[in-house]
Parts: sequence; structure tokens; C-alpha cells
Amino acid sequence: MDAQRHRDDRPRAVRLALVLCAASIGVGCGKGEPASVGAADASAPAAVGPASASAARVAALRLAEHRRSAGEVTADDQQSRDVEVRRAAARALSRIGGEASRAGLVRALADEDAAVIALGAFGIGAICKAHEKDSVAALVARALSLDAADPAPAAIDPVLAIARAIGRCSAAESEPTLVAWLAGPRRQAVAAAWGLGDFAASGKRLREETLVALFALAAGSAAAPPLPEALFAVGRLDHVPPSVHARLREVATARLATPGDARVFAVRALGRGGVEAAPELARVLGAASDFSSSERSEAARALKRLGPEGQRALADAIPALAPPSDPVALTGLVGDGLAPLLVALDALEAPGKARKALRDLAALPLPPGAPASIARRIAWIRCSAAKVVVGAEHADVLLARCDPTAAAAGDAADAGAQARGPRAGSIGARALVAVIDRAEIRGPRRRAWLAIARGDDVRAREAAIELLESHAEIDGAPAVLAEALASGVPGVVATAADVIAKQPQRASDDPAAKKPKKARRRKASKDAPVEAVPGASPAVVKALLAAIGDAAGEDDPEVLASVEDAVAALALKEATPRLEELCKSSWPALREHAQRALALLSGGQPTCDPPVGGGEAPPELAAIVVGPQRLTFDTDVGALSVTLDPAVAPVAVTRVVGLARAGFYDGLVVHRVVPGFVSQLGAPRGDGYGGPPGKRPLRCETSPLGFGPLRVGVALSGRDTGSSQIFVTHAAAPHLDGQYAWLGTAEGPWAALVDGDVIRKVAVTDAK
Repeated sequence: MDAQRHRDDRPRAVRLALVLCAASIGVGCGKGEPASVGAADASAPAAVGPASASAARVAALRLAEHRRSAGEVTADDQQSRDVEVRRAAARALSRIGGEASRAGLVRALADEDAAVIALGAFGIGAICKAHEKDSVAALVARALSLDAADPAPAAIDPVLAIARAIGRCSAAESEPTLVAWLAGPRRQAVAAAWGLGDFAASGKRLREETLVALFALAAGSAAAPPLPEALFAVGRLDHVPPSVHARLREVATARLATPGDARVFAVRALGRGGVEAAPELARVLGAASDFSSSERSEAARALKRLGPEGQRALADAIPALAPPSDPVALTGLVGDGLAPLLVALDALEAPGKARKALRDLAALPLPPGAPASIARRIAWIRCSAAKVVVGAEHADVLLARCDPTAAAAGDAADAGAQARGPRAGSIGARALVAVIDRAEIRGPRRRAWLAIARGDDVRAREAAIELLESHAEIDGAPAVLAEALASGVPGVVATAADVIAKQPQRASDDPAAKKPKKARRRKASKDAPVEAVPGASPAVVKALLAAIGDAAGEDDPEVLASVEDAVAALALKEATPRLEELCKSSWPALREHAQRALALLSGGQPTCDPPVGGGEAPPELAAIVVGPQRLTFDTDVGALSVTLDPAVAPVAVTRVVGLARAGFYDGLVVHRVVPGFVSQLGAPRGDGYGGPPGKRPLRCETSPLGFGPLRVGVALSGRDTGSSQIFVTHAAAPHLDGQYAWLGTAEGPWAALVDGDVIRKVAVTDAK
């Protein structure tokens, strides 16, 4: 990461937070922040005092936002003389979404305040479906009245927000409009480049002339400096036409010479540049002194895309990436230099020329008296290497002995974390599941699988249960699924339900039900509801009905939504009354899945609209945190910190800060690390599912703020499903922008974490 770029970006993010502050909490933004939030519109009236009618109206709009009640946002709010009321109204509508918000968001586009315009565009970009053409027309019309030649406002850029909304709408008019903007003033060109990245991410292919224009922008000219951000869109494509591969490689390679947060886009783009890009990517992967750990990790991923040439480059790189086997040297594994090796091992499909190096890695010695943090990293190296070497031989001794944490007692912190996170030996167990997956699961292989599928390691158990979806030869699936559904462990329940939703015949031992799902054509229409699965296991049916009837399940929409899908797949009409209740839920994920399930069960076309008046207000609204808060995590890689600012996402910040003060995060593990991308924590059982007991999920507090390096967000599994899980980005990740609530910034070696690292303690202090 380019330190200077990070310092330059942070003030802009803070300024945007200030612009949204009054719309978020209706009072001052805390210690150490500028007193004025008028940077976006110098002519805006000054914010009024907290006892005024305007402040009360801002608070009412905040409540409407979290109850998801668009009807409470009025035209008077959007025409208020107080800019903070107008911002609060636009922010509420952008987060509530849906048809009820559409007219108000279009009105927001007509405002004179930059923040209101941007929030209106942001909201429109999120609800374009079925209105793509009209939405893009409204966005383009508003853009024509903005002078893109002027400098961007200090706090928020409506031109950027409009361009990204146009890209996300992915209408037929989106691409040509944004391509035309590439030739405009630099501010407009940058916005268009981001918008085209969003357009590409929607599954659309960019035309060849679009790619040529992006390459020209990235290359720069005598009149304009290079714009590496223009390569973002290329990295979002699945395929790039071979006709432009040479130009892509030329431009992306040139951009590798300039350090900065945007250089990672050049690395990602090279993965779409054909097999001839392999040598350059291999250079990046091996150049630890010239490229960041995140960039080198992305290079390893990009090589995986390049087929045999990429595999040869990865195999050639392994010996140089391997750590020395000296016990003293191995104690230095706690650092971000390990990440590129782990990604390369994961990307390697066969040993090739690296067989000896891989066998050495799979037997890497554990230093005497090594702490659990070192044992964990050696386990990741050994098991990742063993998975490549053993192929489909699940009983190979190299795999059986790869995880030293299975035999090690671990340190005191780990011992205290076992009940709330992955067990010792989990790394090896998950590696074993991956190898079991490589051949038919019968005989001894099935016995090994069954031990894990019924075991007490949650992560490994979930991975084993997932194999039921793709291995029809496994006998006894209904019994395993029934046990999983009745386990009460959210992730295990959800995994089993997902298997049934995708392959309902796995819930039956009836031979008539074992035909491939594709051949059975389980479709529903208004005249023909979905067919029941012959001989569905009574134990599975009982467990599903119990799971869907559990009122506490509404605290975890992700799990309950999976159960709804499974109930529909098995055509359990007994669940209809409960599905009708969930159809009226204020949680969108539950309504969406209930509507789909009811349609399958009845053959009709029911609608599950949001409840009139919205849902309940989150308790956090009664005691919103005021001012930025610093959370310091005592971890296996040392002290890590995040600074959370309630200006943008007040309820989410209040939730996280409150949980930290209550000790919720103490003893948890970092359950997800994607090197070069993100570290994630906050799952009670360390498997990515669930949140604190008794806490309802959070409403999404999304905003136009961007996820650059070391930004903090709320992890989700669908709209309004966040709770305690947060993530920290390692590198620029603009594809996350607007999709997740932005909470603040982070400091420290977050990229040095590995899956399973322990959070010993979290301290909360006011950020000065």
C-alpha cells in the first residue's frame, strides 16, 4: 500500500462522513472533527441546534430508515430549507430502497446539494431492476446539468455517484454513455472508469472498443497522466477478447512500475491477458521487495486463471516462496509474507516440478516449544502442500500428519477459544475433506467422510456435509442431514438446508428420488406446484419443520432463509402457515425466500410486500455512540486497531462498540482470511455464521464511501443480515463499495492474520 495515497484518501473519507453526520445522528460529529459540514455546499444553511424542529425531524427520519418505512419520508422533508433534513431524507430512502422509495430518490437527484444528489443516485443504482432504462435516463439527465470540469466537491462527488449508478443499472444505454464520458474532463473520466467496472461486474461483457478506450485512459498521454483505476473494469470480467490481450499486457505491465493503491488493478487485469502474461505475473509473485503481499497474492490468483502456463509458473515459484526449515527462522512466520505462499499453494492443481519442494513443505518441522500461532501457520503450510501432493489419496500419511495443532495443546488463549471457534486440528480436517472430494466416496473413504460429517469440528463438518450436493453415491445421506438439521448449530443447520434446497433427493433413500435433479425438472407454475420428493426422510421433515417454526431463528435470517428454501424443495405444505407469517416479516431476506417457497408450494404467484409502517426499531437507536471509537485487538500478530465513526453507520458502530465493551469478541477467532483481499471476524463459532444471542440483525447502513485498503465494513449474507461480523480490507476493493456498511478505518498488520488466529482481548477508547 502506498502510504502517501492512504494519507491523502483518509481526509476525504472523513469529510464525507461529516457530510452525512447530521443525517445520521443529528448532532455534532465528535471530538477533533471540523465544526462545519458544509464543504459539499458552501451555500447550505448552517445546521440548527439539537433542540430544534429540524433536529427532531432528522431523528424521525433516522427512525424511519431503520424501521424501513419509506412512507414516513415526505415531500416536505425533501424540500426542507434545512440541508440536513434533505440529506437525512435522501439517506433514508437510499437505504430503505424498493418501489416505495423510487419517486423520492428521483426527486433527490434534482436537489442542489452534492450529498443529496449523490445519495439519490446511489439509491437509484440499487433499485434499477425492471426500471433500468428509465433510471439511466434520469441519471444521465442530472449529470448533464453538473459541470464535470469543476473540481470535485470536498466531501462527496455526485458525478462519481451517478456514474456508478449508471454502471450498476447495466441498461443497454449504460456502456455507451460511460464510454463517452471517458473522453471528458478527468473527473468525469475517472467516474466513468469506476462505472464501467460496476457494469462489468453485473455479468455484462465490455465491447472491444470500450476496452481500447479504458486501455488508453490507463496508459495516459502527453496531455493526461496515466489512470491505473481504468484497469478496475478489466479485472471484473470473466473473459477478455484475445484480440486485445497484447494491448492489455502492455498497459498493465507499464502500470506495475508505479506503486500505489491502484496498482493491484493492473495485477488483476493481467490475469485476463492470456498465457503470455504468466512471466510478468510470476515476476510480481516472486518480488517481495518490490510488491506488497496483497499484490503478490493477487498475482498467484491471476496465474491460476492462465491454465497450464499459469500452473507451471506457480510450480516454479514454490521453492522460492517456501520459508527456511530452520527452527529459529520459522518463528518469524507471523507476518504478511506468508500470504503469497498460501495463495500459490491453493492455486496449484498438481505438483509438477515442485513435487520435492511440496513434500518438504508438507513435512516442515515444528520448532520445539512453538506457540500456537506458529503451529497454526505451519499447519496451513503443511496441509496446503499435502493437498497438492497426495492427489486423491485421502489416507496418505503426509495428509494425516499435516496439522500439528491436532496434537499440540496450544496456548492458554487458544484453549479458551475452542468452545467458540475452530478446534485444534481443524485445518487438517478441512484439508482431508478437500481430498475426499476428489474421488467417489465409498468404503474407507466414506467412513472417513462420515466421521467428519458427524464430528464436533464445525468448520470441517460443514465442509463434509456440502459434499452431499455433488456426491450422489454417498449412502445414508438422510440420516446425516437430519442430525445436522437438529444440531442447533446455525452453520451446520444452514449447510444441510442448502444441500436439500439444491438437491432435494438427498433427503430420501427412495430409489425413485435418486434421479439427477436436472432430469426430474422440479418446476412450479400457477397450475402445477412443485412435486414432493418420494420417500422424504421423516427425521429430515421433522427437523426442518422444527427449524422453520423456531421464533428465535428470525434473529439469524441467513439460516432461516436456507430452511425456507429446503422446506419448499421438499414440498412440505405443513410449513405453509409459517411461511405466510414470514411473508409478512420486516426482514427482506425472509420475505424473499418465503415468497419463493409459497410459489413453489402453491403453484401461484404470491407477493410478500414489506409490512405497512415498517418493522421494529433497533435498541441501539436509544443510545447511539457519539464520536469516533478506537477498538484495539490483542491478537496473535500483535496489536491491531480499527477506528469506527458513527457518522455514517451509527447503529452498526454502536452495535460493534457495545459488543466489544461487553467482551463478546474476546476469545473469538478470525474465521476468514482471503490474502490480498480481506480479514473477517465476529462469528461466535468461528465458521462465518450467526451473531450474538438475542440480537436482531442490523439494517444495512450502506453509503457511497469506498473500500480502499484498511477499511472496515459489516459482513453480510444478504440485505439486512449483518450483526457482529466485521471485515477489514487488505487492498483496494471498489466492488464492495455501496454493498456493505462502511464503518471506519484500520491500522496494523491485518494482512498478517491467518484463519484461526485468536483475538485475546479488545479494548475500547475514544478516538482522539
